[in-house]
Amino acid sequence: MNYDSEQIDQNDEDIDLSKERELLASLIAKLKCEIDESKNRNTLLEKSNKVLVEKLKSEIADFKNKNKSLTEANSKLSVENDQLYADYKKSKAELQRRNSVEFASQMELECAKAK
Repeated sequence: MNYDSEQIDQNDEDIDLSKERELLASLIAKLKCEIDESKNRNTLLEKSNKVLVEKLKSEIADFKNKNKSLTEANSKLSVENDQLYADYKKSKAELQRRNSVEFASQMELECAKAK
């Protein structure tokens, strides 16, 4: 009888070990699937990141070109503004000269001489 109970215990242990092996095999298979999915996700993210990096590089290059164009236009406008301001100052000085009493007196003398 002792032999039978040992045999039964051994069979129970074998069954338990078999179940544990199946469970471990199942867990290993699931982990392999998760690892593969993670690798695929990482590959997809890497490709996506590369596309985004290239897009950003392109946008940065466009921004630099636009900035360069705007800087050149601003420089031209600054030169034109300086010229217009110089002309304004000359015109203002001329108006002040013409509005002066001396200028009026001089014009009266010239008109009198012309008559």
